[in-house]
Amino acid sequence: MSKPLVVGYYTIDTPYEHEKETLKLSLETHGYSFEFLGIPNLGSWQKNTQFKSHFIKDMMTKYPATPLLYLDVDAIMLKPPEILDDINCDIAAVHYARNQELLSGTVYFSGSAACMKVVDRWIALNHQYPETLPDGRDAWDQRTLSMAIKDIRECKFQELPQEYTWIVELTDKWSPGLIPVIMHTRGAKRFKHIMDGKEGYAK
Repeated sequence: MSKPLVVGYYTIDTPYEHEKETLKLSLETHGYSFEFLGIPNLGSWQKNTQFKSHFIKDMMTKYPATPLLYLDVDAIMLKPPEILDDINCDIAAVHYARNQELLSGTVYFSGSAACMKVVDRWIALNHQYPETLPDGRDAWDQRTLSMAIKDIRECKFQELPQEYTWIVELTDKWSPGLIPVIMHTRGAKRFKHIMDGKEGYAK
């Protein structure tokens, strides 16, 4: 199998527009092709992040049957994610070690029929729950994605190692000693002082 196409998006006129350049350099270093899209502010952080489901659907439509690796643009590829070259599943991602919540900063989408069903369900759930889930939690995109994966029974999900969504200041605390493959640099925290006053931005 070949390397997946790396895709991601960012909110225009925010620091994330510059973050993607660092990610691009890391991808070029390891020989990965990529496509990034700039989007306007949709009005809130949650709306901008829930746009991820529509973005993935658009990329799957544009590149049918092509494996995609979605990365938040504040990520850096430090080592090639070689597991993905021969992976046999519809969707793959990491669950955070501390509380087993699905993380959506690094997600592999195979482009299969089952994968498309999950993405369509993900979009529907974001429309159904634009703000909060029935249990009262915020309707983060990773939570609605997790729900969609569980709803589509034929979806074959594979757990990725923690190193594939290695989060600065968090992963090393809960899973010490791991060497990151894809490092997520927590732009939301780093840019808080800049983003104050802006209602929405993508990761």
